[in-house]
Amino acid sequence: MLDDSLRDRIDTSKPHSARFWNYFVGGKDNYEVDREIGDQIKSIFPGLVDVAVTSRRFLGRAVRYLAVEQGVRQFLDIGTGLPTADNTHEVAQRVAPDSRIVYVDNDPIVLAHANALLTSTPEGRTAYLDADLYDPEAVLEAAAGTLDL
Repeated sequence: MLDDSLRDRIDTSKPHSARFWNYFVGGKDNYEVDREIGDQIKSIFPGLVDVAVTSRRFLGRAVRYLAVEQGVRQFLDIGTGLPTADNTHEVAQRVAPDSRIVYVDNDPIVLAHANALLTSTPEGRTAYLDADLYDPEAVLEAAAGTLDL
């Protein structure tokens, strides 16, 4: 169920960066208004879709490398964006089921999707924080409930 405080902050009649970025990477969680502005942005920066897709793929490779090759079991994903395929917890927990992941975003759309769609393995933990990267102390304090900081 969507929290009233989040619902009040969502306006689907205006384009939103998380949704048009979702459009760029081939996601389904966007509206016509997001696709329209996304197409305008693509006309100005034609390579942006490639950047978005490449960035997403790099995230997956980096998480996989850290989990498999370096033994990292804790991830703090700040500026999460809308969930798509191969989210941080999916990649990490696929190769290391006991991984712990904390997603941080202050965007109500992102938080609503994260709470509805992102689930952890039984061995690991996944948490979602409504927090702002401009307040790192608050982010780390809240993340400490899931991560061993």
